Amino acid sequence: MVVILRSPIAAGMLYDLNPDNLRKQLDYFLENAKTKKLKERVVAALVPHSSYIYSGKVATEFYSAVDQSNFVIIGSNHAAYGSAFTTMRNCLWKTPIGEVVVDDFFADRLLKESGMVEFDAFAHEQEYSIEVQLPFLLHKIGEFKMLPIAVNDQLPDKEFLENCRAVGRMIGKLAKAMGGWKIIGSSDLSKAAQKEFVEIADRQLFKSITKLDCKDLFSRVKGENKGVCGYGAIATTIFAAKEMGAKRGRVVGYGTSADIDETMLPVTGYASVIFY
Repeated sequence: MVVILRSPIAAGMLYDLNPDNLRKQLDYFLENAKTKKLKERVVAALVPHSSYIYSGKVATEFYSAVDQSNFVIIGSNHAAYGSAFTTMRNCLWKTPIGEVVVDDFFADRLLKESGMVEFDAFAHEQEYSIEVQLPFLLHKIGEFKMLPIAVNDQLPDKEFLENCRAVGRMIGKLAKAMGGWKIIGSSDLSKAAQKEFVEIADRQLFKSITKLDCKDLFSRVKGENKGVCGYGAIATTIFAAKEMGAKRGRVVGYGTSADIDETMLPVTGYASVIFY
């Protein structure tokens, strides 16, 4: 059997390539996180996927409290390669501090039962939204398996919403049946020229996300929140979370790129949201 080695493409750009420096950065985030333990029975979460310098602190508000598990990681397909929903099999994802194996059994079952997810290694080759989650998990919990899902955003219309619903519900159904799995969705949030505008737009987004209302989320994306890069990943994650029993969401971390660098434009919003 040929195993695909998926090399890190974001190391040295979005996070440190040097293993020792990367672990020191992750330790710093963990030591300074406000969230140490979550009282809710969390089945899924939404986290950002920007440079650790800008969004690492926010992402850690979820990762600081994460427990041992396997993870379906649903990311954005920024390059728009391939179909709307793609995954991988026979694959090992490498990072500077360890490797993560893709669960072929889960991948095969999802491909067989969803009818919408395709195997496509090329779609994942240059995509970073899933990769940047792996060092957090490896450093916090050590060994785990994953299933990567890249969502290529289509128009935020009824058809794409229904496709996200179908794929998300199947992911949640299989994860719940297999046991020992949680869902992580990855997206950055609103973008604007000023921090205040981003914060206002993101507060509106949170009304949809914490209520698990994907129809309302898509309406906002078509309106004032056009800069959200991963609304398909967010919706798919929410539908999976609902299938696993989630009733609501809660924002556990929030910030913007302007908190770190006021000169970088556009300003981007970042959040960690748990679903339980």
